[in-house]
Amino acid sequence: MDTLNGVDTLGGIGRTGGIGRTGGIGRTGGIGRTGGIGRTAEDIPLTAGADPELSACLVAAQGALTLNLPADGQATRTKVGATPWATMGEAHRAAVLLGESLSGLRVTPDAKTETSTVSLWAAGQGGSGWHDLASFRRPPAAYFAAQVARVDELLPLRETRLLEVHAQSGSALAFLLSAAQLPVQRMPRTLEFLDAALALLMALQMRVKQQLGCARPHEVAPHLLPMIDVPAHHSLPSGHAGESALVTVLLSHLMAKGPASRRTMLHRMALRIAENRVVAGVHFPVDSIAGRLLGEAVADYLLAGVGERARVRVRRFGAQPWGPAAQGLPLLEGDAHLSPECSLGGDGPAPDLPDHRTLWKQVRQEWA
Repeated sequence: MDTLNGVDTLGGIGRTGGIGRTGGIGRTGGIGRTGGIGRTAEDIPLTAGADPELSACLVAAQGALTLNLPADGQATRTKVGATPWATMGEAHRAAVLLGESLSGLRVTPDAKTETSTVSLWAAGQGGSGWHDLASFRRPPAAYFAAQVARVDELLPLRETRLLEVHAQSGSALAFLLSAAQLPVQRMPRTLEFLDAALALLMALQMRVKQQLGCARPHEVAPHLLPMIDVPAHHSLPSGHAGESALVTVLLSHLMAKGPASRRTMLHRMALRIAENRVVAGVHFPVDSIAGRLLGEAVADYLLAGVGERARVRVRRFGAQPWGPAAQGLPLLEGDAHLSPECSLGGDGPAPDLPDHRTLWKQVRQEWA
């Protein structure tokens, strides 16, 4: 994913320093902690057991606290498979959510057609089987070479967008949330759902990138010297474009009854974030189309999984014959499948994501 800048990628699921958040969900100061004069919130432990000195004090007070207390008896035992999901911490729920969302998905390559396909396992009238969710056909080398001119056209923007490009390399999600003008401090479950969605997208897009193995612009034309560190993975689909599209679709769905102007600003910010990756020299414009298509497919998959949609639509990149490279530019309006290179096919089955549905109910409560 384009959000992997540098070597350290072990910041947790979705916390890789790109469009996700490096500080964790709601970790902006902690519960009831202001830091005080000369202290940051991170310096103040939330419980005594989190600090060695306070833990020693807790040990000293143990006798007074527990004197003559009866045993509470056996802890509550729930039915296997029915353990309350909310009893787990956010970081551990993130792993549970990712495991659930990936459990019925696979990404497979086809060397003959130069295609990578994301498929969903589901039961149908004719029995269980794999159903396509999205597919990506690798453009020919000549197509990428012709797109060098499209990258060249955006290079003059580097001077005016320098700070913006670097900031979005570290935290593009902040730009999207700002454009949407949401009270995110009061929406921890919404942020948690976005993190889970981004983690799923990261896993899928990395497989597609690996299987298609598309070169970065400077590998085709060295004069397109990147202005930022180049992520240590392949180019198509664009991670920032996909992540921005994913967040935009999910938030736009939740914002459907709000002012249309905020959804428009959110959409424009997503396009700008993707374009800035081309300005930086780390992507071709056509990478953004593929990224947006995958992001929209994942959003469709998740919305169907939580019951907001009955079926998922099958999206394909490279479904049509490759036209002039000048056409391989992201559309300013409309979804990615409207691009000449893409298509939107028939319906596919909805996934079964019970833990995501549990979280989504809490998301809906935040928007009520």
